[in-house]
Amino acid sequence: MENCCFKLLIRKCVRLNTRRRRYCCGYLYILCCASALLILLINLQSFKWQTNVSDQDKDRPQHCDQTIIRKHYMYNERPEQLFAREPIRPSFSYELPNENFCSSIKPHAVIFVVSKSTNFGARNAIRRTWGNLKHVNFIQEFAHLRLKLLFFIDIDESHLLSIELEQSIYNDIVQVRLPQHYTLSTYRDMAILDWTETFCSQALMTIKTDDDIFLNIFLLANLLNNITTNIIINQSEIDCKHMSSFDSSAIIYGVKFKNAPVIRYTNNPKLDRARYIVTDDEYPCTYYPDYMSGFGYIINRNARLKLLCAFFRHEKLFHMSDAYVTGILPEYMNIRRQSLSFKISFETKDNCDLFFHKPKAYACASSLHYQYEQSSSITEIDIFQTFNIYWKRLYANRLIYKNRIRYLY
Repeated sequence: MENCCFKLLIRKCVRLNTRRRRYCCGYLYILCCASALLILLINLQSFKWQTNVSDQDKDRPQHCDQTIIRKHYMYNERPEQLFAREPIRPSFSYELPNENFCSSIKPHAVIFVVSKSTNFGARNAIRRTWGNLKHVNFIQEFAHLRLKLLFFIDIDESHLLSIELEQSIYNDIVQVRLPQHYTLSTYRDMAILDWTETFCSQALMTIKTDDDIFLNIFLLANLLNNITTNIIINQSEIDCKHMSSFDSSAIIYGVKFKNAPVIRYTNNPKLDRARYIVTDDEYPCTYYPDYMSGFGYIINRNARLKLLCAFFRHEKLFHMSDAYVTGILPEYMNIRRQSLSFKISFETKDNCDLFFHKPKAYACASSLHYQYEQSSSITEIDIFQTFNIYWKRLYANRLIYKNRIRYLY
């Protein structure tokens, strides 16, 4: 419409005499400049909305450092002072504790896959593809690695019997009772660390991912092999009261998000879910501390102990679990966040088969599973067939991961 109007004005100007044409062209020039300025202002406002920038941000601190976190969340106490407190939270209550899971094999690492009770199709697809860890040990360079996989499942009263039956068949499920609270995901991720320390404390590392994520298990094995070979991890009993915040051996590995803006409001339809919105009381700064993608971060035992000591002793939790577990708490306690040069894909339209052609492709969110969450018409067969396509790609190239890979930035 605008183009048609401009064309009509240009035609009229052309028909005028020289003097009037000059005025007409000047008018057109001013009109074009005004239109361009208007479009620029609209785009800037749209960018402002989408990046969540507001005038209020000027009054906030840009980044929450250790001092701000200490004052806002931790009674204005240093980590050593907090660790000296008695726990204020009750222990976790496990519906299916699977307490003997690590009794026969002392694993180097436990991989936790967060899953809904209703997502049996996704769990079974993982068991039959990347979660079948014997394929890792068939590679000579990884034969010594002891890896275990567990599904961490929510409590759904209508599915308790089916989950018990599934556990009796596969012996790879843990269920924990969590408070029905908006910080539920934070409780869940801390329960993963608690279960590891309670029932599998000899595990050097804890890995967290979700059942809609397809992991490159061979790339992960390469990384774990490197970590277990070169890093000293404390395997002794440690009391929180004797924990030091200056212990540099506490490390979290993952794909790091830097300068991630806090969402205060949004007009972006992709971010319209309330759980992404954060108030100033919940988090007082414009940007989060550096934190890891939840697609597959790795927490070593020293970091695991520190995180648990803090979690059980401070009152004010934060509902964005990845930012809390791998960003806010580590910033407070000087836990090192080691960025990996791995690639992840989280676009729903992405084809994971093509994604895994890329070097260092680590984790991909299955587009089919995004549909599965929204539609009951997606069957278990659909999920397995899609996962199996990705698996065939990875398995065919598995031997390229046996050599040492440069994984740090």
